[in-house]
Amino acid sequence: MNVRTSPKKPGLPTFADWQFTPERAAVFGREQTAVIADVHLGYEWARGSAGDCVVEHSLRETTARLQALLDRTPLSRLIVAGDLLESARPCPHVARDLRQLKAWLENRGVSLLVLEGNHDVSRSLSVNEPSREGARLPAFWNVGGWTIGHGHRPLAGAKIISAHHHPVFCYGGHRAPCFLVGADRIVLPAFSSDAAGCDVVSAAVPREWLAGSLRCMVSTGDEVLDFGPITALRRRLRFNAR
Repeated sequence: MNVRTSPKKPGLPTFADWQFTPERAAVFGREQTAVIADVHLGYEWARGSAGDCVVEHSLRETTARLQALLDRTPLSRLIVAGDLLESARPCPHVARDLRQLKAWLENRGVSLLVLEGNHDVSRSLSVNEPSREGARLPAFWNVGGWTIGHGHRPLAGAKIISAHHHPVFCYGGHRAPCFLVGADRIVLPAFSSDAAGCDVVSAAVPREWLAGSLRCMVSTGDEVLDFGPITALRRRLRFNAR
């Protein structure tokens, strides 16, 4: 697999016309389209309904990260590959936050397309098209020959972009979200900092992650670093930990 550094933004790896950003987005520049997943907007309200006290933060953090992404690259479309919301249960606070997020994007000329996830599986397509109240969110979308979906259910396609598992790189007390990138599969990290992660070094990961030559692309928050194939990375770091 040929992973190269973008000539426009040094330090950002690109593959098959996809650019991977520190903001945890995969960007298809030819269509000015960014794909993110697992935003979990309304996390604090869902926790509050269970009796926990969590400071209001998810909308503010989401728009701050999106603004950093827009400062990096021009966008006309944002695709959320599932789990835009933490919960599909009706909540006036979440409804308000969702309206504000959509207005924030519209004011910047960015359209929003939301795909079905396991957290927001019952949310109607009115998130995307208000005139079609009651329709389901689409399960997948195609961009540049890649099939994009959440990944909580099997996806059909020769080249797939999924999320759901929240991959993270953990070593030496450090923890960072990461992309997994291969010739026919890209796995996105969670956009939300609230999402628990699947440690690509030590956890029992999905079998398909190890079957190919997926590379671990770690976001430091300022840049994205290529740590090489996760199969070799797991062997090396597990050996060093002995």
